[in-house]
Amino acid sequence: MMIDSLTELENKRLAIKKDLDESRKRRDDLREEMDRFADERDVLNNKVKELIKSLREMKSSKDELSNKAADLKVKKDKLSNEFRKEINERRSLRSSILRDKGKQVDLRKMKKEKDDLIRRQMTGVYNKKEEEEIVKRIRGMDKTVKDYEKESEKIALDDASYKKLDEEIKTNKDEIKKTQDEYQTIIKEVITLRDNQNKIYEEMIETKGKADEIHEKYLQVQAELFKENQKLDELFNTIREYEKLILALKQRQSKEKRKGRENEAKAKAEEIYEKFKTGVSLSTEDILILQKAGFL
Repeated sequence: MMIDSLTELENKRLAIKKDLDESRKRRDDLREEMDRFADERDVLNNKVKELIKSLREMKSSKDELSNKAADLKVKKDKLSNEFRKEINERRSLRSSILRDKGKQVDLRKMKKEKDDLIRRQMTGVYNKKEEEEIVKRIRGMDKTVKDYEKESEKIALDDASYKKLDEEIKTNKDEIKKTQDEYQTIIKEVITLRDNQNKIYEEMIETKGKADEIHEKYLQVQAELFKENQKLDELFNTIREYEKLILALKQRQSKEKRKGRENEAKAKAEEIYEKFKTGVSLSTEDILILQKAGFL
């Protein structure tokens, strides 16, 4: 490094010091930015952890409810099968009771006749009177069936076995309804949990994405900080070299000045000594100069 003067070295050192101060400020700004990004990222990551915890708790609750719903469905299906068997058993028992009492009516035949009339009404072409007659017969059949079912049920209920079976059916029906209601309530809870899970999952994915974006910015600033620290090291090393050069130059200049003063003092002492040899009277100051120069 060739520098012509101390002033040039000082100017160079000041310029580098300015760059060094700016680089330090830039480094501090980058550190603050990194800390800010780190804090934002950590907040988002903590939120992600909380959301994942909520999802796991919801899954646990949903699995528990789903298992309970599956058990209720098995129970409901079992009760429904028993209920259908009891219905068939009651129907057969009522037919047997009515047959024994001579009160049995062939409802299938009556219902078939009614269906035939309805089909004729819908597909045939009739005048008003004929139409009214068909409607009257259909209504008559409906009333006959209704009255028969009411009367036959009353007759059947006089039988102790039938009455007991009928009460069991009603109890079973109530139990089926209760089980079905409980099952539907749980299914609604499962659906609600599932919907909430989906919302929280979407929120978690969105939050995770934001955290990743912030982390990417953090890494970018970290890379800039690494480069800035390298620049700082280079500037610091450079300014130390200039400070060494300045110190060496100052020392050399000081040595040269001291040597110059010594030469000047020696020349003056020689001059005084020459005067002394010729017999010229010396002052006290002259004598001190000669003593200091080693002539006395």
